[in-house]
Amino acid sequence: MRDPLRRMLDRKYFEDVLPDQIRLMEKPVHLAVHLADGSEHLVHSMLAAHDGYVVLKVYVEGKPPQHTKPWQAAHPEDDIEIFDQLAVPYAAIALTHLTARSTKGDDSRRVIGFQSR
Repeated sequence: MRDPLRRMLDRKYFEDVLPDQIRLMEKPVHLAVHLADGSEHLVHSMLAAHDGYVVLKVYVEGKPPQHTKPWQAAHPEDDIEIFDQLAVPYAAIALTHLTARSTKGDDSRRVIGFQSR
């Protein structure tokens, strides 16, 4: 028999429940995804939720690389930073932590949007 918490962290969670949680929190929030292997990832946005896994844009330590100037000019509405992407099976997600508090100093750039791109 599957663990009931495992069932919550699925495609429905990322597409339906999480956006509703964000709406109810009312202000900019930060999302951390904790994996069963003990690693933690701060999430910028969700790229896609599939039946067996979710694809997330995640922050990395240090200054992220940026797109070239021609790319930036051609895509003025997109982020200039290039974020790492994490494709993670739902079974590997131990928990998610959504908070409206700052998690590290000035985390203003760590606000999530959860928009498919």
